[in-house]
Amino acid sequence: MLAVMSVLLVADDHPLFRKALAQTVAECLPGAVVLEAGDLDGILAVLGQRPDTDLVLLDLHMPGSQGLLGLARLRAEHPATAVMMVSGHEDPATIRAALDAGAMGFVPKRAPAAQLGEALAAVLDCRAWIPPDLAGAVAAAGRADASPALSP
Repeated sequence: MLAVMSVLLVADDHPLFRKALAQTVAECLPGAVVLEAGDLDGILAVLGQRPDTDLVLLDLHMPGSQGLLGLARLRAEHPATAVMMVSGHEDPATIRAALDAGAMGFVPKRAPAAQLGEALAAVLDCRAWIPPDLAGAVAAAGRADASPALSP
């Protein structure tokens, strides 16, 4: 377990999942302040009140977010706050697009607590993180989407 004093925001529109994720984050990061929001407006309100928030764990599909548009807005309005996507949707092209849009990582909703802890440690240490079992497919999605003029 990590002993880091951080402020994290768990953003998911499903209250039971949000509470479970917030509890797991608190167990992975003893002493951390764990806040919650259920939609994009709630996220923006929390970040307005707590500009010291280190990391937002953002559900890919939630009210007001419209896929990656919510991520783009968060990155534009709060560039100092890291964002990690959390989703049950594990399409490699979507994960690649989220990383390209500024997400520092991706955690599937199926991830065990230990894997969430690894992801939190990496992102809070300013390192990108995706599950090892998805890394190859996500990298391939990036190569497939690359413009031929930009490819080596």
